Amino acid sequence: MSFLKRYFVIFPILLMAQVNAGELLVSEAYIRGLPPGQTVTAAFMTIRNGYNHDCRLLGADTPVADRAELHQHSHQGGVMSMRRVPGLSIPAGSQVNLKPGGYHLMLFGLKTPLVDGEAHPLSLLFETCPDVQLNVPVRDVLREGGGR
Repeated sequence: MSFLKRYFVIFPILLMAQVNAGELLVSEAYIRGLPPGQTVTAAFMTIRNGYNHDCRLLGADTPVADRAELHQHSHQGGVMSMRRVPGLSIPAGSQVNLKPGGYHLMLFGLKTPLVDGEAHPLSLLFETCPDVQLNVPVRDVLREGGGR
């Protein structure tokens, strides 16, 4: 194959690789739906870092809650506790799972009932990467046996 033919075959492939590199991919995102009257819930998801540098998740913002914070569950001495964390580093090329019993987003001061199947805007806020805008569906924990 001549140089020119190889160039026209390889160059578009390299260009596509550049377009797909350097992004945050979010999957399996949901907001935990709760019975009416509850004012606090959580959001869960998997975040994959496609950048060639670490990304630091600081928290989130959503119009359905007064505030959203990044939290972590921990077990120490047989006692389970939850605490706010200032950020979560997602190393280049890896992923983190925000899940029940681990890191997750807490949504405080819910402003509207969360109806199973409805999606709500949620922005993931990062220190070292662009923020990510999502529409996250609600999963009713009573219907799904705990949302796990």
